[in-house]
Amino acid sequence: MSGQDGELIKRVKAIAEPGDYFKGIDWGSLCLPRNILCFSRQCQRDENEGWSGISAQSGRYDQHSRFVLLVILDGAGRVGVETELWQFDEGEGVLMFPHQAHYYMELPKDFCWLFVTFEMDGEERTVLDDLRDRPRAVTAACRKKLQTFLENYESGASAEKALQASVDLGHVLEEFKAGSLLKSVRSAGGTVSKVREYVFGHLAADLSVDAIASAMECSGSYLRERFREEAGISLGHFVRSIRLVKATELLREGTNGVGVIAQECGFGSFTTFSRAFSQVYGMSPSEYRKSARNSSSGPPILS
Repeated sequence: MSGQDGELIKRVKAIAEPGDYFKGIDWGSLCLPRNILCFSRQCQRDENEGWSGISAQSGRYDQHSRFVLLVILDGAGRVGVETELWQFDEGEGVLMFPHQAHYYMELPKDFCWLFVTFEMDGEERTVLDDLRDRPRAVTAACRKKLQTFLENYESGASAEKALQASVDLGHVLEEFKAGSLLKSVRSAGGTVSKVREYVFGHLAADLSVDAIASAMECSGSYLRERFREEAGISLGHFVRSIRLVKATELLREGTNGVGVIAQECGFGSFTTFSRAFSQVYGMSPSEYRKSARNSSSGPPILS
């Protein structure tokens, strides 16, 4: 028996007897993101498709299935997430959740923004709940951990490096929680807030610009212009987004058929609903329902 084997035997004999034979060590609530992808944006681009199209003029209202950690490193700008709007300065950031509609406005000509996109499944996602809709300052400690993460991410060709990058990003997200919270630019009594409240209360009704304007006691042209000025997107895009996000909730949690849900969310027909849903989520409503119910956690509910 070699000296090395002797040390191993000694260590094995010294292992304490388990108090519970079915409960061992586990990473518990440790945040371990998967399928991590990083990139930066440094100027506005005219493209209107794909990630490269970040622009204050694109009129896009993006929704996708990944988490997005956005860190503002250089250059200020405004970012809308669902119906909230935040002014971001250097050293601030936000975590956007899967299927949260978001858009960009008032961007500078040149800037440096870091995007870290990733996936998390099941109950592990709950460790991030405190970061939903809570943009904040990025602390010095968080920036230091971010630097460590990026070093391992850039050398992550092996599974071991990728795992280390995942652990490092988890540390970044945990430290991100310590930053001071930002206040929304949008006032509670503003046009967007009033429209949001009306839309949620009348999802199955006529939500054309003229119909909403009538309820707001103003002209359609005034509402259209005022809404875009406050939100940075068109009222039509906004209404469709709210209806689709509500539809994901009903598909996950409800028992009604897809056709009934289409009506409840204000889509004129099953075909119209299915087409709009597939364009945003990349699958049919039925496929989404099956996928969501096979998972212990789905996209967040907008309420």
